[in-house]
Amino acid sequence: MRAGVRALVVGTVFLVALGGAGTKMAQAYYSSTWYEDAAGYQQAVREQRAHHAPIFIYFRVDWCPHCRAFDQMAEAYEVRSKLNELIKVRINPEHGDAEKALQGRYGSSSYPALFVQPDGGAPGPISAKGPSAHFVAQLPGQ
Repeated sequence: MRAGVRALVVGTVFLVALGGAGTKMAQAYYSSTWYEDAAGYQQAVREQRAHHAPIFIYFRVDWCPHCRAFDQMAEAYEVRSKLNELIKVRINPEHGDAEKALQGRYGSSSYPALFVQPDGGAPGPISAKGPSAHFVAQLPGQ
């Protein structure tokens, strides 16, 4: 009888440790995917609902030298690895009316314009200025 009680206790502890008692274990989001423009923004919102990760929103245009400089900084390992923890979307307002509407919704008027929108929270602007350590320090979890 004593061995049966011990097995029951060990089994219960094992189930609780694995989340079998009705609790969900949080999983970290990690992806190198960049969503693009208004359709990509909608996909990013769906991903946020599923994963509860912040969205990194990047308004850029092709002709902007500061955008190209940010693109280069974003390829640095320390920046890229931190951005991979966020759901990322690049929006070019010159690609259409839906993209222009998103730019207006976020209140951006210069390029690059960067925002982080936490799950369930209001978006906040962040600076695109380097060095990369300064940029990374602005991201969630720092």
